[in-house]
Amino acid sequence: MCYTLSIPMNRRFIGLVVVLAAFASPFLAQAAQIYLDPATGKYPPGVTFGVDVRLDNQGQCINAAQVDLAYPTNLLQAVGASDGDSILTLWVKPPTIYAEYGVVSFVGGLPGGYCGRVTGDPSLSNKLATIYFRFPTSSAAVAAATILQNAKLTFVSSTRAVLNDGLGTYASLSTGGATYSPQLLKGQYLPVDALQQVLANDTTSPEPFNIGIYHDPSLFSGQWFTVFSTVDKQTGIDHYEVAEVPTANLNLPQNQWNWVRAVSPYLIRNQNLNEMVAVRAIDMAGNARVEEYNPPTAPHLNNWQVAMLPYLAIISIAGFTLFQILIHLL
Repeated sequence: MCYTLSIPMNRRFIGLVVVLAAFASPFLAQAAQIYLDPATGKYPPGVTFGVDVRLDNQGQCINAAQVDLAYPTNLLQAVGASDGDSILTLWVKPPTIYAEYGVVSFVGGLPGGYCGRVTGDPSLSNKLATIYFRFPTSSAAVAAATILQNAKLTFVSSTRAVLNDGLGTYASLSTGGATYSPQLLKGQYLPVDALQQVLANDTTSPEPFNIGIYHDPSLFSGQWFTVFSTVDKQTGIDHYEVAEVPTANLNLPQNQWNWVRAVSPYLIRNQNLNEMVAVRAIDMAGNARVEEYNPPTAPHLNNWQVAMLPYLAIISIAGFTLFQILIHLL
């Protein structure tokens, strides 16, 4: 079944709006739309299909979005979510499935804003995320009558977008849901898995990224920590891993380093800072990119800068990072 939720404004989303406002420029606001593509479709049970969440900016610039999409859990299974090829590059919360509630949610932004399709671009460039669904096959838990029902996907009222006007103004926004129908085929058929096809075709590693080492009394009790983030334009980032490598182990193959799953910001275990810090970004297809950092004396961050760290994960922009750019602006 599909739960009706009242999802409050994400506090990190508010912080993201504050940060991105520094990159904004004024413009005339019109109504934008967040919609699903395709809006309709028929799929045999067991077949996995992808649904793109897209943004029609209607001539205005958008630099942040909070999206909460509801689906009927008694009719559809959400089996995957990807930020690959998204126009959003700064993620407060990547696409996440909450199966118990029948909701897929994400929060992200784009410094400078998305102002529409670039002239000469041969394809749509307005994708925010891709969600993968399938109708369940017949089983004791799924009645035949249920399988024949249409599944309607709708955006929760907490879905919103922010104008790139320097003020953090919420855009006038409409949403477009979708309706999908089960297609019962006669005889036997081999279910197609769109998600697995996408994963199989992805042989490209995540984008290069920078690693920063910092400390501040208000975070981790003043201990040293590292900040990192990147994007993957094919299937999206699955997770990060961190390894602190002693000098004696630098000649070992990377797969023999002591990797631990991590999120940014990450508390460095060796507070003497005499070991190399390596970060491995792994996409949904298993492709990895490793960046290494031999920490020199790190800059000290004031409380305001540390408070914004959830929204200032390092993103490479024209040879600098969003984090570094903001530090220089302050």
